[in-house]
Amino acid sequence: MMYPDRYDPADRHIYAHVGFNYESMWLGIIQTMRVAVTGWKQMDLQLSYSRDGRHWSRPHERQAFIPLGDGDSWEADYSGTAFTPPVLLDEKLFFYYFGSRNPARDDDPGGHWPAYVGVATLRQDGFASLNADDTPGTIITRPLQFQGTQLFVNADVVSDGWVKAALLTRDGEPLAEYTLDEAVLLENDTTAGAMAWETTAEFDPTGAEHVRVQFELKNAKLYSFWIE
Repeated sequence: MMYPDRYDPADRHIYAHVGFNYESMWLGIIQTMRVAVTGWKQMDLQLSYSRDGRHWSRPHERQAFIPLGDGDSWEADYSGTAFTPPVLLDEKLFFYYFGSRNPARDDDPGGHWPAYVGVATLRQDGFASLNADDTPGTIITRPLQFQGTQLFVNADVVSDGWVKAALLTRDGEPLAEYTLDEAVLLENDTTAGAMAWETTAEFDPTGAEHVRVQFELKNAKLYSFWIE
């Protein structure tokens, strides 16, 4: 299912993996092991993702999702997944895990590794984002088929920032009434912001078989969007 590749350090091993459904896809938590940094086994937690639950990919940067703590912490050397999906509460995701440290750090080389339970929190949908600074950026989706009449976004918008949206045909032509020029700016941090235009907050894309969504954002992070 998964193995180290050219993006991994030479001493990295895939130790364990648990996947879970998340919205329209699968996400996973990987335990990865290294020994070269300290001379003993160290485990951190990384992310994986999949569209079908069978073929899995990993972020190329291979950054830790829940990093190990510093040398004085209870989670200095070992983190393990709770083998459960995160819990969503009040627009935050709670990830339960356990951590440990090598007893050799405490002058007890033959001792047992202590185990502690930890929890990490993340903004809902906060696994990845498309970011724009003072210079506005634009993203256009692939052609989509959908049911529903309202477009929502999860976006972190800071001072002097905004997000707006447009609907395009499959060929990228703007649909009347749903252009960027007619879009109402979303200017607040929200996990479920309804997008609107000057004449409507709902849409009926004239029976088009496929529609693209165009987003333009400034000083904002776009985490997700959906139609309902």
